[in-house]
Amino acid sequence: MGIGITAEQQELAEAVRGWVARAVPPEEVRKLLDSPPRTGVRPAWWDAMAAQGLLAPHLEGGTLLDLAVVVEQAARGALPGPYLPNALASVLLDRGGAGELAAALSDGSRIGAVALGSGGMTAVAVEGGGHLLDGTAPPVLGAGEADLLVLAAEAAHGTLWFAVDAAALDVRTHDSADPTRPTAEVRARGVAVPAGRLLELDPALVRDLACALFAADACGTAAWALHTAAEYAKVREQFGRPIGQFQGVKHLCADMLVRVEQARALAWDAVRAADDTPEVRGTVAALAAGTALDAAWSAAKDCVQILGGIGFTWEHDAHIFLRRALVARQLLGAGDGHRLRAVRLAAQGARRELRLELPEEAEAYRAAAREVIGDARGLDPAAARRVLAPTGYAAPHLPPPYGLGAGPVQQLVVQEELAAAGVKVAELGIATWVVPSLLAYGTAEQQEKYLMPTLRGDLTWCQLFSEPGAGSDLAALRTRAERTGDGGWVVNGQKVWTSSAHTADYGILLARTDPAAPKHQGLGYFLVDMKRSAGIDIRPLKEITGEALFNEVYFDEVRLPADALVGEPAGGWKVARNTLGNERVHMAGQMTFDTGLEALIARSADLDGAQRARIGALAAEAHALACIGLRTTLQQVSGLEPGAGASVRKLVQTPHQQRTAELALELLGPAGAVTEGAGERAVHGVLMSRCLTIAGGTTQVQLNVVAERILGLPRD
Repeated sequence: MGIGITAEQQELAEAVRGWVARAVPPEEVRKLLDSPPRTGVRPAWWDAMAAQGLLAPHLEGGTLLDLAVVVEQAARGALPGPYLPNALASVLLDRGGAGELAAALSDGSRIGAVALGSGGMTAVAVEGGGHLLDGTAPPVLGAGEADLLVLAAEAAHGTLWFAVDAAALDVRTHDSADPTRPTAEVRARGVAVPAGRLLELDPALVRDLACALFAADACGTAAWALHTAAEYAKVREQFGRPIGQFQGVKHLCADMLVRVEQARALAWDAVRAADDTPEVRGTVAALAAGTALDAAWSAAKDCVQILGGIGFTWEHDAHIFLRRALVARQLLGAGDGHRLRAVRLAAQGARRELRLELPEEAEAYRAAAREVIGDARGLDPAAARRVLAPTGYAAPHLPPPYGLGAGPVQQLVVQEELAAAGVKVAELGIATWVVPSLLAYGTAEQQEKYLMPTLRGDLTWCQLFSEPGAGSDLAALRTRAERTGDGGWVVNGQKVWTSSAHTADYGILLARTDPAAPKHQGLGYFLVDMKRSAGIDIRPLKEITGEALFNEVYFDEVRLPADALVGEPAGGWKVARNTLGNERVHMAGQMTFDTGLEALIARSADLDGAQRARIGALAAEAHALACIGLRTTLQQVSGLEPGAGASVRKLVQTPHQQRTAELALELLGPAGAVTEGAGERAVHGVLMSRCLTIAGGTTQVQLNVVAERILGLPRD
């Protein structure tokens, strides 16, 4: 998956990737590494790319997002030459009122490039219209191969932008850090530019569009680095096994994937925000550029690290992508500069609203949903659940009679109508796991007894999985369930980290039913009456905050009836891992920073640059999470696989929450050393946040899962 998430965009990405591989194979790219700098040489493949309609698809019936898809895949294939600057120039010329020049870049008759700033270039108005340009632009990517340059110049009333023929300028290709895509020196010596070549462009718009397209380009660089590193880790052997089995390599690859997914989500939204207000557009573009350019740079370095010695050789392609990432950051600026800009705009009130537009079929569900939900209007969440559960609207993703059997679109309609009516439905907590397991593996009697009371909120549940010696490795648990003569079971053992055990009506228990079986095959899944079962000892577990949110639960000869078992006696692992094929879809709403981040943004003007940059990094993570959520929902609505985004959200969200809490405490200074006043909440927040990267599987275990299941690295 790349920046584009629709089926059409994925097909476009695949087509571009294939075309680049055929038209400019790696050996052709490598020839440029040892070639002297050249000026005025047209790429041999340019006309063929124009014939494919790929130079400026946004001008040929497509969208700016289609252009970003092509930019990303061109970068992933290390397409040499001025494709990226030509793409940016075509956008700027089109928006700046020079449609004919933009069309010339689209059909390939001309090649464009863009100076990303004025440098030492000045413009003086002349009598009769037009301007005289003098001075030198900052290094211009692709200018040596371009015949039309978009140049910025400082004039009496601010920065102006011009479309200038390269023939009127002195252009010298640099001995560039990236010989496959070099920059050039561009100098004007009293160049007369007619009035018709003055572009109607705002410098902020130019910067934002450059940020968006450079971010897309960086995503392609990072994607190549990730793919190359992961594929090498699968086959390169050290100490008798693939290096991808080593946890250090596995975690590094998984972390690269997390960075790539954040960059893709932000680049995707930066392109979509191109027509938003200048403040919002600027915020999103800055977050995308800061994240994506840094992701490309770090991923390229990590790729070299995983490749080892071979990655440090001239013969391997890794340094081409490292050079690409290096040059992009030097031209557009490293991450902190962009993050500082984003924080400044956010502090001024800029917020990006993420909207989900449902297809026309949604209207077929809306009237019925509105009528049923109306009965719950004005009720508290618990009462709303009791009213809506029998109708199926409390859990529409479930099959009837417990839900509506709703697909993604109908589920989202229900969520929209609930929000419109101001109805909140109480969450089910652990019961969210219980219900699908009973639907898939429970008997008719078990379903009759537990499902509707649970969905109404009349029964509450706890989870009895974790043990002191098992941790995230649930299959290593030692609590035992042994058959009794009457077909029931007797349970002995200990569970830990069980929230709500002291208040829950029932618990779901994993216990070992066959000690001789392989550890994943000898487990049973049981329903335990926590109120009436003799032999259960629940002890509060005091955590580092001083609170007791969790419990230890001891089982001493606890007798369970035969119908407490769900599924087969040794099939508990399958039941525990069950998920419904018709999964719940969540509405991705307006992007809002949580209260902790909002507080940091509100005081950012009084902080130093390093602290503001850290807030910017947190803002980028928060917006990336929102974008990943929206992208996942859109893919589900379209009937596509949700991709890697859903799998990496926890790996982004939990450390994000920890870093937010830690910075809030840090900024209190000495007041944060005491647990009274402002320090009380801040200290508690930091201490409490430590559980986030442990609960539900530690970050390290999750990195293993992502590396193995998504990247295909070998299991250890």
